[in-house]
Amino acid sequence: MFLNELEPNLIVKNQQYEFKSLLDENNILGWLKTIAGFANANGGTFYIGVEDKTNKLLGFSKEELDKEKLFFYNQIKQHLVTLPVIISSILPYHVNSQERYILKFEIQESKIKPVFLKFNDMPMVFVRRDGYTNPATIEEIQTMVNQFKAPAFDTQITNIKYDRNDFTAFFKFFSERNQGRTPTEKELASIGFFDKKSSLTKGAYLFSDKYDGGETKVVCSLYRGLTRGDNEVITSNPFTGNLIKSFDFIWDFAQAKMNHGFIKKENYRIDIDSFPNRALFEAIINALAHRDYFLSNSQISIDIFRNRIVISSPGSLFNGGDIAITYDLNSFISRRRNKIISDIFVFSKAMEAKEAGFEKIENDYSKADALHKPFIFSNNNQFTIVLPDLTYQEGVLIEEEQLLLTNEIQNTSRYDLSILSFCYGSKKTVREIAEHVKASNSTFFREKLDNLVKQDFLISFMNSKGILYTTNNEKVKTK
Repeated sequence: MFLNELEPNLIVKNQQYEFKSLLDENNILGWLKTIAGFANANGGTFYIGVEDKTNKLLGFSKEELDKEKLFFYNQIKQHLVTLPVIISSILPYHVNSQERYILKFEIQESKIKPVFLKFNDMPMVFVRRDGYTNPATIEEIQTMVNQFKAPAFDTQITNIKYDRNDFTAFFKFFSERNQGRTPTEKELASIGFFDKKSSLTKGAYLFSDKYDGGETKVVCSLYRGLTRGDNEVITSNPFTGNLIKSFDFIWDFAQAKMNHGFIKKENYRIDIDSFPNRALFEAIINALAHRDYFLSNSQISIDIFRNRIVISSPGSLFNGGDIAITYDLNSFISRRRNKIISDIFVFSKAMEAKEAGFEKIENDYSKADALHKPFIFSNNNQFTIVLPDLTYQEGVLIEEEQLLLTNEIQNTSRYDLSILSFCYGSKKTVREIAEHVKASNSTFFREKLDNLVKQDFLISFMNSKGILYTTNNEKVKTK
């Protein structure tokens, strides 16, 4: 039996159709890029359970069908940013009196372009042309960006009417920062809380007690070691709620998990926390205010490591593109992606009107040494700020933000991550490694190398130069 017997109006040679016998779990990129390509072009239809060249029906049993459909949507949600509209349907047919099923997915052209395919932490853009899916050219990506002129997320009007009783959490937040008073309706209208008909903007609705959408997802995680690894997560807690509750969730998590210590002086001691309160406050508010709320299936990630807290917000710096790791937090000018959300935080005195938040963070760390300075970077459609733990003596190395380890290094040393980063994708001698990490070429240092070799983080081998070392990319990945 063939597909055109189920779909009589189907033109099998139409370039907007794609057929798969089943989804290849070992090569998900091969079919995910087709979905992204359809969404970035004029849409298309994706059939599963159909032989590609002949259009012969292979189909699924009911149990197989459910698993295939679940796998499809799980991978789509995990790897596509933003999600296109996809309409699914099931086509039944009979073979020898047994019912079989075909999956049909109609992928609509996305209203928000480009749709990114994120795979192995690398964002890619594909487009469908002439029946084939190919990487988009720079010109095609620029055209998509220029054509997308939708209004900002937070300025769009909802069909929800303003009710003062729906904002108890926000009014409490506001009152705590404004000597106990609450805002008037006139003040709220002036910052775009609602329109002349009292309809809330999307930005204001994110502050409502009744907000129950997925745009504000936050995940707070605590790690045992210095890098992300499969065996290093102690706890990971997701949360979705209004922006005030999201702030409280992040703040309470950080306060509960941070370390507390002291610095000894001659006749007294100075108590210190891992992260200065004002710097932590500014970093969290910045993540909430500047997040790209158009990016569905995304999250603000709060990751606490042994030596730092990493706060990553969806969306690169607005109109700023990628930013290399920089310690000069005021070296760039950021535009506000979400004017209404930012204005609400400014009005609440939780955010500076003139973008002075980063300056406050720098001031809180002004007495810290070079290894305890906060830094920022933006890549892979994310903006990230890193606050070093002031109670951790050895500070923070940039390598810790570049490497992903499958498990924690045992008997770790301060050289480990620098060595693994330096040897990644190359072969280095002991002398070259020692010079890079500024360590003496001694028995002590060789013991550190041997420790990494024994745990398979480093691979050693001989050639005419002597022993060479390279990082094992099965156990160490780069972002």
